[in-house]
Amino acid sequence: MKNNCKQRRQFLVMAAGLLAASVVPAWAAGVSGEVKALEGVAWRNDQPLKLGDPIMLGDHLRTGADSKLVVRLGGDVYLLRANGSLQLENKGLVLGSLRLLSGALLAVFAKSNKQIITPTVTAGIRGTGLYVEASEQSTYFCLCYGEVELMPMHQRSQQFRFKANHHKAHTLDAKGGVEKSPLRNHNDDELAILEALAGRKPHALVG
Repeated sequence: MKNNCKQRRQFLVMAAGLLAASVVPAWAAGVSGEVKALEGVAWRNDQPLKLGDPIMLGDHLRTGADSKLVVRLGGDVYLLRANGSLQLENKGLVLGSLRLLSGALLAVFAKSNKQIITPTVTAGIRGTGLYVEASEQSTYFCLCYGEVELMPMHQRSQQFRFKANHHKAHTLDAKGGVEKSPLRNHNDDELAILEALAGRKPHALVG
């Protein structure tokens, strides 16, 4: 727990430095997205990444142990934690879905229709802040704010719609079971910085 807190503080310091810099948004220059922060090692389509590298629709992103990757893509910003695997799936010329194969993702989204897909659940999102931890057995899903519709992968007739102003978390297992869960492994400061990297004011989180 102490190591996780230390890593999050280091990320906040690093991201604060990025915010202080004057950077032209990647999409304004004709690039789909870019790497905004990187701790440790990460890969795009099995090629090593570095700060400032472009990110394109269709890319597969991976992070190593004790690593973090922050990517801005259009009006969205994603923080992929250690040992994560994320596929950016395009729908025509826009991002259609994020397939989180493993690991943990903290993300903030502009107003649009997208999906996050894990091994056990599909989530429809619209201008939302959320945190997801994915494995083959279960998905931990925290709706930090906004609105989401969850559909268990193996129980597609079931749908769960949630709204939240401040962290509503659930765990969904491979059989379609849903249980309320406590907040874990992310915080409001990180969400505020991701929103700032997207060029938006931090969401007014309400307890």
